Amino acid sequence: MRRGDIVAVSAAQSRAFYDDPLQVWTLPDDSTRLAALERMFLIALPVISLRHDECYTDDSGAVAALWMPPGSWHLPLPAPAITALAPLREVLGEEAMERQRVLNDAMAAVHPQELHWYLQGLGTDPPCQRRGFASAALAPVLARCDVDGTPAYLESTKVENVPFYESHGFAVTGTIDIPDGPSLFTMWRAPKPG
Repeated sequence: MRRGDIVAVSAAQSRAFYDDPLQVWTLPDDSTRLAALERMFLIALPVISLRHDECYTDDSGAVAALWMPPGSWHLPLPAPAITALAPLREVLGEEAMERQRVLNDAMAAVHPQELHWYLQGLGTDPPCQRRGFASAALAPVLARCDVDGTPAYLESTKVENVPFYESHGFAVTGTIDIPDGPSLFTMWRAPKPG
């Protein structure tokens, strides 16, 4: 993914995550969620996701697989990145920011320490779902995992998505239960030999 893809990818990701249980919990107002998500992606993608140059999309921006390479998921953001993310507080509001903090703390508490590729997010614009876009976006990093012998990790926010990830070699390892919020499924993928 290149910087020129950010507008299209942000729009597609906002539609992909509109009904996501985690986003519904974080942004409960149906009438403002789509616009807030799009602005959130416009702000966060360049600062967080493109930081490691491991984001994969298609020519239309309909899908995005947002990866963090081994050893990078817990690294603190540099000061300019923190400044660039400051508008998120205005976009999301204080309540959503607090919910996001609770979520981040719960996810960090169980995040594996072993070196791994971390799938920070994967979304496909609803009209393009079930057409192989997500599988294609995952393929480059999963192939590298197998060649390099490196595992991969993710949290799935939808139980309906668990079989999709299982079809790519991930297995559920546990759940993260957010107080008064949704449950997330932690999933680990061991590299495939050969």
